Amino acid sequence: MKKYIVSGLMSLLILLAAGACWALESEIDMLMNLMVKKGLITSEEAAGLRADIAMKKQEEMAARAKVSSGPSEWTERIKIGGDVRFRTRADWGKTTDATTANTISKQRWQESIRPRFYIEAKVNEVAYAGCRFNGGDANSRSGDIILNNYFSKADAMFDQYYLRFEAPKTWLIEYGNYYKDLKLWTGKFQNPYEVSEMMWDPDICPGGIALQYESPEVKTDILPAFGLYSNIAMLWMDELASSNTDPLLWGYQVGIKTAKFGIFDSILNIAVTLYDFANLQHKTPNANSAGTNSRVWRGDLGGMAASAANPLLGTYKYEYDVFDLLWKVDNQKVMEWEFQHGFYGDFLYNPSCHDNDTNKAIQIGGYIGNNKLKDNGDWRTKLEWRYLGRDSVPDFLPDSNFYGFGTYAGINAPTGANGLPAAGGTNGKGIKAMFEYQLFKNTALNFSYYWMKPIKSDGKQNPYTQFLFDVIVKF
Repeated sequence: MKKYIVSGLMSLLILLAAGACWALESEIDMLMNLMVKKGLITSEEAAGLRADIAMKKQEEMAARAKVSSGPSEWTERIKIGGDVRFRTRADWGKTTDATTANTISKQRWQESIRPRFYIEAKVNEVAYAGCRFNGGDANSRSGDIILNNYFSKADAMFDQYYLRFEAPKTWLIEYGNYYKDLKLWTGKFQNPYEVSEMMWDPDICPGGIALQYESPEVKTDILPAFGLYSNIAMLWMDELASSNTDPLLWGYQVGIKTAKFGIFDSILNIAVTLYDFANLQHKTPNANSAGTNSRVWRGDLGGMAASAANPLLGTYKYEYDVFDLLWKVDNQKVMEWEFQHGFYGDFLYNPSCHDNDTNKAIQIGGYIGNNKLKDNGDWRTKLEWRYLGRDSVPDFLPDSNFYGFGTYAGINAPTGANGLPAAGGTNGKGIKAMFEYQLFKNTALNFSYYWMKPIKSDGKQNPYTQFLFDVIVKF
């Protein structure tokens, strides 16, 4: 009989401790001490009972924490975020008119906002799926919503929607770290290459298939530790139902990035890329073109009469097989003083164009301050010089804030509008100065100044000037 009483009391104590919030630990201890004193249980049994009660209590607290924190499995699989940028733009040299053909003197003031929101889901250990909403219109180089048109509503659309496949963890066990940073992208995604704004506008999200790889760190006795990386992609520019020569971009990139080395704690990153713009020659420029690349005109066709029809008129004159050499040095200190600064550059060359005055592009720049803004008070300022030859890159890719100059507006002769500013075009040279400041957590200010002139023009040498002030909030 005593055995059943003791068993029942022990079960009751465990239930009280685990399920009843009013069961105080001091009262339970008093009851167990009394049971030991009366000989109902031994001291060892009391110690085991206390351990059972403590375990039940921990399980109950864990269950309550899980309920209060929400569905942890969902939050671990789903990532959401975004940013909002408010921009004030002031520029001089926006356009011209017939009475002042050699003067570019118009001024413009404009404000815009760029909202972006993304979501990415981890489907399993290998597959990820994501998308991003962006404001603005279908222009590939902008997500800005211009504040105009009498308070009308703005469009919102996807600029990214993709599947990403990463090397499974089982590969790490079987092959070590050799394939841990292997990624395959399909759909429309962030730019897979190491790039500069000379070649790619930051808002462009290409679509197609891309493969990325980063090797484990390599250590030698002579060179600083380094890692190798490669990015290969087949990207669609257009799909033509009536032609088997669809414009495609094949890109092949290899690079090397070092660990910190030397007295400046330097990090060196060098990338070599070959961009093969297949089937672009003799295609009609798309809606995102700035109109500054060379075109096929009647003079190229043997002086064809003005009334003659020819499908080549106005199409791209050259193919674009662009060689890109990109480099960057980030220094963490000067001697013993913590002082972040760096230098960078980009050289672009299109051998498909044989005009040495127009087939090259060069960028040289430097910065001081934090390489990436993280904490309140972080800042960075940089200055760079750009030279973007007319046919060095396709005129629908470069930074849309840096203006090229000149479009051959008519098809009768390659003269006339050459020298007028064109957003995101080629045939421009100039400087960009920028200052960034982290005002609050996830809130930054950005001041940018552009000064640009045409490389070749029809007597229109007036510079184009632009000032941008951004407030950027991330969430």
